[in-house]
Amino acid sequence: MNGKKLYIETYGCQMNEYDSDRIRNALSFELTDNPADADVIIVNTCAIREKADQKAFSSLGRFKHLKAKRPDVIIGIAGCVAQLYGDKIIEKMPYVDLVIGPRAIPKLPKLITEIQSDQRKKIETSFDVEEVFEIEPYHEEGKVTAFVSIQQGCNKMCTYCIVPHVRGKEINRPLEDILQEIRRLVQKGVKEVTLIGQTVNSWKTDRYRFGDLLRIAAEIEGLLRIRFTTSYPRDVTRKMIDAMREVSKVCHHIHLPVQSGSNRVLARMKRTYTREWYIETVNRLRDAIPDIAISTDIIVGFPGETEEDFHDTMKLLEEVQFDSAFSFKFSPRPGTPAADFPDRVDDNTASRRLKELQEFQRKITLEKNMSRVGLVEEVLVEGRSKHNDGFLSGRTPHNRIVNFPGPQELIGKIVNVKITEGFQNSLRGELY
Repeated sequence: MNGKKLYIETYGCQMNEYDSDRIRNALSFELTDNPADADVIIVNTCAIREKADQKAFSSLGRFKHLKAKRPDVIIGIAGCVAQLYGDKIIEKMPYVDLVIGPRAIPKLPKLITEIQSDQRKKIETSFDVEEVFEIEPYHEEGKVTAFVSIQQGCNKMCTYCIVPHVRGKEINRPLEDILQEIRRLVQKGVKEVTLIGQTVNSWKTDRYRFGDLLRIAAEIEGLLRIRFTTSYPRDVTRKMIDAMREVSKVCHHIHLPVQSGSNRVLARMKRTYTREWYIETVNRLRDAIPDIAISTDIIVGFPGETEEDFHDTMKLLEEVQFDSAFSFKFSPRPGTPAADFPDRVDDNTASRRLKELQEFQRKITLEKNMSRVGLVEEVLVEGRSKHNDGFLSGRTPHNRIVNFPGPQELIGKIVNVKITEGFQNSLRGELY
């Protein structure tokens, strides 16, 4: 397959980014940023919300005319939208040659070869893949951070969530496979890894639990930092909290989706905890790690959500004081129970609630960022700042972005930076 060129577009979460890098490694094609030059075009998709579906189909639509000019170019769709809609995609878009779900990436080279030889379209959305983690991701030279997948799928079955339908049941990656991938990344210059999974802290094997994994991974020489996302509240264990507190390489940040502050809504979502239980978990984390940063996900306008329910969510934000929050209007997903709930919240009401919540959270986030002014933070330098080439950019253990002037030689090192300004989405500082 040498000499071939691949163009890939990625939509969605860290898992999708990781899968795109796996696609790149699986095919061993030269990457191009111009689809007109590509032999294979793949749009790797997210299906978490309806808007994500629309983005994926809009992106695919741009390549229709390219296919008409160059019939030999292979156009494919991968990821969660591919898994969700399968052959319906080809019915709607007959110029698409390949539909492949997230678990079938190891089959990609064979599928491409078959399309080239017999000119027949291929649809592979089976969950029956023997080695789900067989293909590791491509890693860009010089990049000091990397994602490492430790899990595929989810067993939680929240009523709004499409993930179990498109990524299947939870499969936990063997410990030694995880460690081998981290070691290889460290040999390539990686200093920080982020362990990723749909409910990453539910990872387990016969002998080990997630807290054990954090401790064992931290023993890898040359690795400076460990992050993880996304955590499920019910799986925050004492063993995990102890590891976060005691292992210096584990960053003091947790992304802990709450989704709603209303017990009635949480029950309809099948989140398996109450607001009181969630707050107690936050308190346990803060008692053990007083400086921990906590971010979250929130859905507003879930079917049946009343003004009182929404007010409960706003009170939760005020009480917990999240460092940041990703918030969205409820989006019905095909095949999920919530898509058929009859008491839908009208869009204007959901939009108003979302705006109110986001404005309130922005104030909290800004205040927290401004409170860092005058402090000295440990920053892992990741590269040049996107907005000022004379500045470097990196993150604190609490996942705050810091921009500061400094020489390129500091990339990949942890440096002390005194914070001089706090903004909505980042901090600014100077070497200390």
